Amino acid sequence: MKPFQLGLILILAFIFSFSVIISAESVQPFEVEATSAFLLDFESGQVLYSHNGQSPHVPASLVKIMTMYVALDQVAAGRIALTDTTTVSERAWRMTGSKMFLEPNEAVSIEQLLTGIAVVSGNDACVALAEALAGSEAVYVQWMNEKAQSLGLNLHFVDVHGLSEENSITAEAIAYLVRSYLRDYPEAIKYHQQESFSYQPRSSKQPIVQMNRNGLLRTFEGADGLKTGHLQVAGYNLVGTAVQNNRRLISVVLGGTSEASRERETAKLLNYGYRSFDLVNISRLLEDKTTKVYKGKQRTVGMYINEPAISVPKGVQKSVSVAIQTKNLEAPVQKGTQVGVLSIFLGEELAKQVPLLATEEVPRGGLWRVMWDSLTLFFQDLIKKR
Repeated sequence: MKPFQLGLILILAFIFSFSVIISAESVQPFEVEATSAFLLDFESGQVLYSHNGQSPHVPASLVKIMTMYVALDQVAAGRIALTDTTTVSERAWRMTGSKMFLEPNEAVSIEQLLTGIAVVSGNDACVALAEALAGSEAVYVQWMNEKAQSLGLNLHFVDVHGLSEENSITAEAIAYLVRSYLRDYPEAIKYHQQESFSYQPRSSKQPIVQMNRNGLLRTFEGADGLKTGHLQVAGYNLVGTAVQNNRRLISVVLGGTSEASRERETAKLLNYGYRSFDLVNISRLLEDKTTKVYKGKQRTVGMYINEPAISVPKGVQKSVSVAIQTKNLEAPVQKGTQVGVLSIFLGEELAKQVPLLATEEVPRGGLWRVMWDSLTLFFQDLIKKR
């Protein structure tokens, strides 16, 4: 395939209402009482609000989001099943802080551990899970950092539970981590949305019932996750997510001053997102749009995008323009091959760029088609060089 053509071959425009350009650099519409704050649209992946979004911060128990993500990777790969059991080690039992109240040498299932991590933030459950899947916490932490690197996120972990002050995240990175986590494992939300968790240790005569520390599950419409965290050095952290009108938003508050404060500021962010922005599907703009294919059995191929949604602010009338830039394609072309780039503009500002992908396979054409198109491309190149 040859480089992108220099010109934009198609400009489409349509009118929507919005009041501000979506940008982390925009003037913030309000202040959040926290060290960092971030709001992300789950479908479009667009940033709706950022305050110190790229500043390093101690995550505390927000580390456990990655702990669960890596565990579900192992389940998806078939290396372990949710129904499999593991024997609790003395090291896991001795963990301090929030606990699931595991006891040494008792058997517990992987799914029980995941639930204990998500709902009651069990540090003992984190260690037991790491030892069951990786043999040791050190190896599991390595997996966590490798996962962060593969996702291109600014995250660094030294433990699986978040007790260390050496763990490091940013509000932006943790928001995109949650987006990836829920896109890969939407079923994981069933753990995070539980308001309470009951576990009966072997020596106990009755179950121990603990409440989920995320109070928004009980107070905010549509809230179904995701994770709280607190250390003295970190303050009060909360990753919140909710669904209203079939639209999910992800909020991050780091360094809040209290549990009540982090919930209040999270609700402020989520309400802002739902009240100030609409989600628009732009896939219809690509209907019947094709790009030329050289040396193929057919002359053109259709195009689609994996993420056809864009967040558009409400309010003042502005135009949203969509520019399509394509490649010189030569067959064979595989379905899903990138054939160009779709650029979406809000006013004059670039809001989002996404790959344009081929809707179908285009096999190599016959001898005469290949010869004719080779000659055509030769003269096109010759003209460009003049």
